[in-house]
Amino acid sequence: MALAAEQFADAKRCFEAALALEPASAEARTLLGRAQLGLGERQLAEESARMAVEADPRHAVSSHFLGTLLCERERYFEALPWLQSAAVLAPDNALFQRDLGVVRLFLGDLDAARATLKRTLELDPAAKDILPTLVRMTRMDSGDEDAERLFALIREMAAKGDALEPDVHARVLFSLGKALEDRGDYDAAFDAYARGNAMHRATFAYDVATDEARLAAVERAFNADLLSRLGGKGFGAAGDRMIFIVGMPRSGTTLVEQIISAHADVHGAGELDLLQHLVGEATGPGGSRFPDWATSMNETDLRVIGQTILDHMPPGLPGQSRQTLKRLENFEYLGLLHLCLPNATLIHCRRDARDSCFSSFATLFLEKQHFSYTMEELGRYWRAYDGLMAHWSRVLPIGRVLEVSYEGLVADLEGWTRRILAHCRLDWDDACLRYYESKRPVRSASFAQVREPIFTTSIGRWRPFASHLAPLFEAMGLKD
Repeated sequence: MALAAEQFADAKRCFEAALALEPASAEARTLLGRAQLGLGERQLAEESARMAVEADPRHAVSSHFLGTLLCERERYFEALPWLQSAAVLAPDNALFQRDLGVVRLFLGDLDAARATLKRTLELDPAAKDILPTLVRMTRMDSGDEDAERLFALIREMAAKGDALEPDVHARVLFSLGKALEDRGDYDAAFDAYARGNAMHRATFAYDVATDEARLAAVERAFNADLLSRLGGKGFGAAGDRMIFIVGMPRSGTTLVEQIISAHADVHGAGELDLLQHLVGEATGPGGSRFPDWATSMNETDLRVIGQTILDHMPPGLPGQSRQTLKRLENFEYLGLLHLCLPNATLIHCRRDARDSCFSSFATLFLEKQHFSYTMEELGRYWRAYDGLMAHWSRVLPIGRVLEVSYEGLVADLEGWTRRILAHCRLDWDDACLRYYESKRPVRSASFAQVREPIFTTSIGRWRPFASHLAPLFEAMGLKD
């Protein structure tokens, strides 16, 4: 009862008392771990989970709990056998099947992931995120049995309409939109996307003006005078291992990271929110917040901030001297990164704005991206992002940020890969052209695309929907 009420300290005392009476209880040990997790004691929670599976290797809940704990720390390879054990021990548990399927997906085992996720839908058609995930993995116009069965399920669930929970209904509508788009029914697809976006947008509070104001403040703080005063003088931390990749959603950032991290010397750290936490929690004189405190930075500040970023990055594998961090929002911090980590590599991915924004509108993201669920907010956010990127082009040294064209990359993979590696100061590695063979985990919405050789079918995706996109283009400041 205490655990259910999130009274974690009381729950912890109860489970410790239970274990004193029955030390071999895997259930009590797992519940203790959940209470410890609620208190923020992650390491103790993992120790409790390991003791639980040792006490009873056939206790499915313990195995699943240990697997999810490891997943939260992005230790997917370690988590996989525990999630597999839970799914085998409790084959009719939809949650266990779901979590195993998602991890298999992140690790690139697409066939096994597809089979597990299909089993999840058989057990629970409303399982969180699974329907749109399977649809993204499937060519819905292929005519094969799996695609037709999936389409029938989507239509069956869509027919229930308002009888579904709002979050489930939104997932069904995004899935329907993708299925209809694949089948060439673009007007009906757009209607499904629009309804799905409206339904999801109603579930959270968001004001795009807040983002616009923050990005404008970043531009004011990191002006030419500040960058001239602090830049180019050898300030900041000296480490050169970091490669930062930024851009709008659906702009090719995952593909670029996959190419770079296929290099033998590079560890792909993925989408860590490290900078958001470090910069967001830092305060300056008088308790000022970023970007206001940036105007008072000095040489010592730059070195401390840069070294703190390096110290908080997870270690790569032995022999990997370089490390990527792909986080879209980090475009806000390019000026700060330039000053605090002068030897870091900065890469900006840019795609045709119409494709990037429409592809965002057609995606139900696993993480926030709150700006992407109305055309006006999406267009205004893109405009603020584009304005800040133009500012960085004006005030940062020429060549400091490599801008990678998505369209150029898919048209000339080898040529652009050579440019990217040269910018990263990396020797040539043929493995980068076979990025789709990499076994590193991928959690972004492009999880399936980066497991395939390069393709060009996403270029011009917006065109069949052009008659519906005038509000988006107007908000973006585009003529058409």
